[in-house]
Amino acid sequence: MDRRTFLASSAAAAAGLSCRSLAGDFPAAVDSFAPRPPAFAVIPVVGDGKWIWTEPPKDQRGYLEPRLFELSIGIELQGTGNAAPLMASTPVPLELPEQKVEDVRIRTEGCAAEIRRLAPEAGQLFLAADGIVRGQRIIAEAIYTLSLCKQYHGFEKEQFPATQKAPHKELRLYLGDSPGIQTRDKPVKDLAAKLGGQLAHSWDKAQAFHKWVWENITARIGPYTNVLTALKDRVGDCEERAAVFVALCRASGIPARLVWLPNHNWAEFYLVDEAGEGHWIPAHTSCYSWFGWTGAHELVLQKGDNIRIPELGKSQRLLEDWMRRSGAKPEARYFADLKPLPPTDDAKNQGTTTADAGPGERSKSASGEWLNMGKYAKEKFVRR
Repeated sequence: MDRRTFLASSAAAAAGLSCRSLAGDFPAAVDSFAPRPPAFAVIPVVGDGKWIWTEPPKDQRGYLEPRLFELSIGIELQGTGNAAPLMASTPVPLELPEQKVEDVRIRTEGCAAEIRRLAPEAGQLFLAADGIVRGQRIIAEAIYTLSLCKQYHGFEKEQFPATQKAPHKELRLYLGDSPGIQTRDKPVKDLAAKLGGQLAHSWDKAQAFHKWVWENITARIGPYTNVLTALKDRVGDCEERAAVFVALCRASGIPARLVWLPNHNWAEFYLVDEAGEGHWIPAHTSCYSWFGWTGAHELVLQKGDNIRIPELGKSQRLLEDWMRRSGAKPEARYFADLKPLPPTDDAKNQGTTTADAGPGERSKSASGEWLNMGKYAKEKFVRR
């Protein structure tokens, strides 16, 4: 847990109950889940060249063009009767190379709450309370200031040895099956061999898988199926398309994982360069078609696709909003509001940007969909 997250969770615990100790004492109870988060961005986006790149920069490398965003994300429970005890959670972002947490604080009412790291790059806001009665409101809210970046590192095939060393222990999770991502079944292994079997270099294999997904999995919005169904029916939205890419990479010995954003997924695959340094390389298999770089400011909610929830005793591909309680089921609202912030005076004085906060405003609805908001909501270069 990074320093900012630790301070936020410690402050919340000091103000009320200890989430971890309370969770450990919970008896068997009833689970309820909010609607599964949709991931359906399938229409290719034509960038405007400013807010969203149409091509990578020619003279810059790294995590570029940081933009400040404010995020409020949380859980509100309204009592309908007596329930005791109860817990609930919602996915929240963690700090990543392309996503810097400038500040985060937790506001609570009638409960304790903390930000829990469930995996290296997946976390949740976790709420725990002794109980709730009819008419009582319980709320936990994480309020962030984040810097989101585009990324371009100039990755090229020549940077990476054709023969990659066996992945270290921490990467083995990204070589096997995940919920809904089959990697060892015959259709996956056969297709991976057909597309990449004659290619000696892992970069070439990943490019071949990326191209095949774009050309052979027809974009169609719908609830997630799984990799085998997507290969059989040759349809899927961004989650199936990214999952097929991930499965083909894993079947070929290339570590790969899903990246989850509001209403969208893409993938990353892992290669080690000539100097022995490992890199997670983005591969966009729907909406954006970039390979090796990312030209938009996107909030990352989770990386990885096999996240174990301690209280539920099972793994999830994408973290869901859920609640556990004994007694009457409270009304639950899982909310989030993301807003771009105007640039600082220092940035404006340096002439690097304007006072326009830009696109990216979103609000999470009761269905789990993050709706486009603000003056750019209907622009054709903004992802739906």
